[in-house]
Amino acid sequence: MDAINGNKRFNQEGYILLESLIAFLLITLCIGFYLPMTANLLLTIKKEKIEVDLVRIAYEQSQKIALGQDIDSTWQTGEITYGINLSETNQKKGIHIQYNGRKKKMDILSTEITNP
Repeated sequence: MDAINGNKRFNQEGYILLESLIAFLLITLCIGFYLPMTANLLLTIKKEKIEVDLVRIAYEQSQKIALGQDIDSTWQTGEITYGINLSETNQKKGIHIQYNGRKKKMDILSTEITNP
């Protein structure tokens, strides 16, 4: 009759330990999924930053050519140094930018600046 009235107390020894272990397991699993995803995201961001730098440098050097200025031979952004070369083939000018095996080539169709 005590069990029906709710007067009987259940033996709850070990319940807090089990609850703590389950919480620790869930936190560990969340961190285990989060860290590799974050590391991969940081590597992707670094690669994309280099690609954006390559395009930006090519654009800025093409502007120098359009203004009749000499281009830079190297470009340094942070700790990264890029090599810049100018090429001319068949009356076309182009800019080649290199960094760690990555190359970006930009062909320049015209060096004339027109004002509307």
